[in-house]
Amino acid sequence: MEVQVDVAKVGKYAVGVSGDSVEVVERPGGGISVVIIDGQGHGRAAKRMSHMIANQAARLIEDGARDGAVMRVINDHLYAFRDGKVSATATLLSADLAHGCLVVSRNSNTPVLAAVGGQARSLDSPVEPIGVRRLLKPSLTHLPLAVGTVLMGFTDGVTHAGRYGPRQFSLDWVCHLMAEDLSARELAAAVLRYALELDGGKPRDDMVVAVMKVTGTENKLGIRRISATYPL
Repeated sequence: MEVQVDVAKVGKYAVGVSGDSVEVVERPGGGISVVIIDGQGHGRAAKRMSHMIANQAARLIEDGARDGAVMRVINDHLYAFRDGKVSATATLLSADLAHGCLVVSRNSNTPVLAAVGGQARSLDSPVEPIGVRRLLKPSLTHLPLAVGTVLMGFTDGVTHAGRYGPRQFSLDWVCHLMAEDLSARELAAAVLRYALELDGGKPRDDMVVAVMKVTGTENKLGIRRISATYPL
């Protein structure tokens, strides 16, 4: 098996600096995690905050912390650092080889879509953003680490795309797309392109789409690849 991960993001139009941060982390027991943080507000201040939280989450994962514990610690840190006056949303997608499962952790107003056998469902149980109060629990979902399983996480700039126009973002459209035989990169690119079209090519908010897909690709040498494109 092989786990594909791809992230596509763009900042709010005419702001330049995205307030969303993403970290991709290799897990010490085997596997990979994607941390998605949407900082409150826009621009450099939001970026500094979201980047700090994402980095802390990545360090905790690298140190072997469990996903639920990671979410609690970053909440406690933000609450203490900003006295409960600043919030952020957090989503953590993990392929945990040590326990043979996929883990979805959410403290976010946006859902995570999970497709198994071509059938997608929305993981959208109500949860609070991190930083608003000390005792806060994440929503945790465990899924089998099975070939064909796809996880897709967003920030709210994606799911709110088109809200001021004639067409609004449709999770059903994305669920149908996830049933197609597309790579993680193709899925992330298609969903971000769809959201941008709904906003008329001028995103009204920072946008992140992150996709994790388990494939049946044989990789006997265990070659691992990471690629990125970064506009200057």
